Amino acid sequence: MRIPQRTHRPKLAAAITGCLMTGLLLGCTPTPPPVTFRPSLVWGVCPADVETTFLSPHQCGTLTVLANRAEPEGATITLLVGEVPPPSGVAVPGIGTSFGPNFGDAEAISGAMAAGTSRMGRTGLQMEWRGSGPHSTPSLRCPEVDRLGVRAAGVAHDDAGLRATFVTAVAACAKRLRSHDVDPADYTTAAMAQDMEDLRVAAGIDRWEMAGAYGTQSAVLFEYLRRYPGRVKAAYLDSPAFTSPTGFYGGAAALQQGLDALFRTCQQTPACRADYPDLQGLWSQALDGVATHPLRGRTSVGDQHVSVLVDAPKLLRATRLALGAEGGPLTALPRIISDAAHGRLAPELAQTVATDPIFCSGYRPQCRDPRFSLGVFLTNFCHTPAVHGQEATDAIRGASSNPAYPSVFKDSPYTEACPAWDTPPEGTTPTLSSIGIPLLLMSGGLDSFSPPATTQTAADTLGPQTSVLEVPGGIHNVLGFYECAITARNTWNREPARPAPRDVCANAPAMHFR
Repeated sequence: MRIPQRTHRPKLAAAITGCLMTGLLLGCTPTPPPVTFRPSLVWGVCPADVETTFLSPHQCGTLTVLANRAEPEGATITLLVGEVPPPSGVAVPGIGTSFGPNFGDAEAISGAMAAGTSRMGRTGLQMEWRGSGPHSTPSLRCPEVDRLGVRAAGVAHDDAGLRATFVTAVAACAKRLRSHDVDPADYTTAAMAQDMEDLRVAAGIDRWEMAGAYGTQSAVLFEYLRRYPGRVKAAYLDSPAFTSPTGFYGGAAALQQGLDALFRTCQQTPACRADYPDLQGLWSQALDGVATHPLRGRTSVGDQHVSVLVDAPKLLRATRLALGAEGGPLTALPRIISDAAHGRLAPELAQTVATDPIFCSGYRPQCRDPRFSLGVFLTNFCHTPAVHGQEATDAIRGASSNPAYPSVFKDSPYTEACPAWDTPPEGTTPTLSSIGIPLLLMSGGLDSFSPPATTQTAADTLGPQTSVLEVPGGIHNVLGFYECAITARNTWNREPARPAPRDVCANAPAMHFR
């Protein structure tokens, strides 16, 4: 069922002045007005795969924006927009929006979006991000890289041949896009923030009553808040990332924070403490052992038998995925570490490595997300100035001195791919500053991509109206897994000017390791 179309504010026609009459009398030639472009939002029928999943009122539309706003006569991009109202009787005034995750699959639109509007009691608008999502064009996905599949499973992390193949595939993707007049440099975090402002204007919305963001798309929300102060009344961020990918230096410290939380959790869990009284020591033993004697084995992926090799960098990457990612083998992690320390390849570790898209685990919190666009990821990674010198040293503070850490986070394969992608850095990385609106930041206690300590440090910078919620034992995407986080968010939503309670998740279910 589609909802009735809302009436949008009329656009004021531009007044044209000049010498129209005098031109007729004196022969003067008026100067043509500068070319302007107005983003348009047209409501219509939802794509078939989206429409069939909906059980609640909704409507879809297409937002048309400029690919490059410096070229008003240049190429345009079309973005799918969804609008879902809450159930009748629970609505509160105003319109809310979400800055992620990309709702490119139908289930995310009809499921997560509808559930969110119901719980928040506010109509929600959301759009697919430029460069990703099956319903928006053009796409910056790279099938050239996807075709490499699980080729990386059986070779070392720093295998020169694999990295060369990866870079070649990235170059082929970039060449194909540019041959179709698609410039990857147009798909930055800043451009996405401008898309959201275009949506607000085209939809006739004075300001967003509430904005939500998840994971890496938090960087888009922060960019939006910096560029357009006063456009958002309040915002919540689940597992936030505070900048676009700027290298993976911070990943080393984030992983170490997650590991330290795992070691504490194991010590506080009687069964885990009994089985692994020195889990931290086993971790060091495992990293040292696989550095000289990599784990080898085979596992089944569907009807294929895949050879697996796990060296120290790949163990480190798989561990970060298990700690921070959705669907990772977290509950088996102490046993995985113990097995690796004794030269054994745990089945869960073998499966993680065998099913990992090339160079995903350890770098991204979701590795089997159909909405992921490698091109958008590369643009924002390569477009951001690199960290050097003492700043780089400070960024990896807290990480182990084990050489696997810089191998993964400092010398990543994505750094090698940047020249092939050819979106060179520009300017400086924006720094966090006081936003001036109520914010709620939520992190899982074990999240190695958005660790609570990093979130708290950011909150101290963002101002006194910022509340922090930690879910003990939680992973990435706390709103997707923990009812207490949903309750806290919904309570805070009713009065965002009041600090959110910090102890609402104190009784979250305990971790059960297996």
